[in-house]
Amino acid sequence: MNTTADQNLKILLIGSAAVGKTSLVNKFVHGKFRKDYVLTIGMEPYTKYETINGSKICYTIFDIAGQQQFSRLRKMFYRGSRGALVVFDLTRKDTFTEVKTWMDDALAVEKGQKFILIGNKADLTSDRQVIKAEGEKLAKKLGCIAYLETSAKTGNQVNKAFNTLGKDILS
Repeated sequence: MNTTADQNLKILLIGSAAVGKTSLVNKFVHGKFRKDYVLTIGMEPYTKYETINGSKICYTIFDIAGQQQFSRLRKMFYRGSRGALVVFDLTRKDTFTEVKTWMDDALAVEKGQKFILIGNKADLTSDRQVIKAEGEKLAKKLGCIAYLETSAKTGNQVNKAFNTLGKDILS
């Protein structure tokens, strides 16, 4: 595989613990979904090459741990980021209310980032606690470039989430 890129984009996956950040990036990078939950310790890096508008892009994706005990470590991984997928769990309202805190933390370290708000676990419709209109309203209020509802399990809108962020950063 040719690993040279026209552009390198460092992007973050941020959000509370167990919202599906690792599952989203595994689906995007490897096309796989694991049912078992694996705790991210600090940060896990991933790389994927995509072609966007004729340019070869190297995504360097930092999957940031959501557990409180890693809060001091997180900030060092934010530096140099061009954007982030801010992920919450559609079945856990508390993760939705924490979205602004995650964005503020990232912006305190790296100004000018672009954000997409992601409501994950859209496949769990009967357990849903956050409706689409709430997500859209918060994304608009916080200045996100988009709001998407994804499912790492089914793959619904996962590629779109990463590539929408990539396209917006490049424009």
